[in-house]
Amino acid sequence: MNEHILQAIPELEQDIPPAEFMVQNFWVPLAWGLGIALILVGVALWLVLRRRRRTVVQPPSPRELAERALDTLGDELPPLRESSLRLSMILRGFLTGQTRDPALFETHEEFSRRMDALSSVPRNCQVATRDLLERLAELKYAGNNAHDPQLVRTLIDQARSLIGDITRSQAEEIAAAAEIAKVKKHSV
Repeated sequence: MNEHILQAIPELEQDIPPAEFMVQNFWVPLAWGLGIALILVGVALWLVLRRRRRTVVQPPSPRELAERALDTLGDELPPLRESSLRLSMILRGFLTGQTRDPALFETHEEFSRRMDALSSVPRNCQVATRDLLERLAELKYAGNNAHDPQLVRTLIDQARSLIGDITRSQAEEIAAAAEIAKVKKHSV
C-alpha cells in the first residue's frame, strides 16, 4: 500500500529556472488596485451625498413660527395685558421675518411715526395690520390685567387671519411679477 502512495506523488521537473517564478504580469496588480480604488471612491461619494441630504433641513418659515406661537398662546390664554404683549411680539416678529419690516426692533411710538412703516406689507393688508397693532398697543398700555379668554381668542384669530392674508398676498404678488416677467421676456 505504501508503494501506491509513493507512485501517486508527482515529481517536479528539475529544469525550471527560478526566474520564471519571478515574472509577473504588470496589468493584474494594476487592475486590482484600480478596482479597489473605484470601490473606495464610490463608497466615499455615497457617504458624502447621504450626509448632505441629511443636513439640508429648512428652518421654519416666519409663518410657521408665528402659527406655533399663536397655538401656544391659545392654549395658555393669559390675562389680557400679557396676551396683547405676546400677540404684538408674535405679529411684529412675523412682519420682520416675512416682510423685512423692522417693526420688531421699534417701540410702538417709533413704529407709528415712521413714514414707511408697513410699506413692505402687501397693500391690501396694510390697514388691517396697522389696526391690529394699534388695538394691541391700546390693550397692552392700558394696564388692564383682566382675564378675558374670549377677547384673547378673537385677537389670536385676527392675527392668524392677518398672517395668512399677508402670506397669500405675497405669493400672489410674486406669481404676478413672474407672469409679467415671462410676458416681457416673450415680447422682447
